Amino acid sequence: MIFPSQETSMSGLFGQILQSLGMGEAEQNAAPVVHGALSDVLNLNSPDGINNLANSFAASGLGQHVQSWIGSGGNIPITAEQVQGVLSNDQVQALIQRTGLPIAALMPLVSKLLPHAVDQATPGGATPNTDSQNV
Repeated sequence: MIFPSQETSMSGLFGQILQSLGMGEAEQNAAPVVHGALSDVLNLNSPDGINNLANSFAASGLGQHVQSWIGSGGNIPITAEQVQGVLSNDQVQALIQRTGLPIAALMPLVSKLLPHAVDQATPGGATPNTDSQNV
């Protein structure tokens, strides 16, 4: 469910990014929830989370994708099938539970949002600072 305050967050830069990704209105409405779930489930706000994701993609032969998302250049896109092949079943199930979306709707959104989520979590091509974590 999208709350009114979440709908208003669709304006601005994030809304422009979603439009540039060719998302329809339903996808755009679900995007903030999916984006938040990705950050939490994959622990993208910590160096360990980014490193674990990079290692998982590298082990699947897709390391250059994550490196492009961390770096300051353009992001290499990824397909829903590639993402689903890299994420663990537990991660996919957690995303389904957090978003309430069926896997057929979720994975295409994840493939569009994951590069942006990693890019946002690594400003200037640097992983999050462990000193800023509240552990």
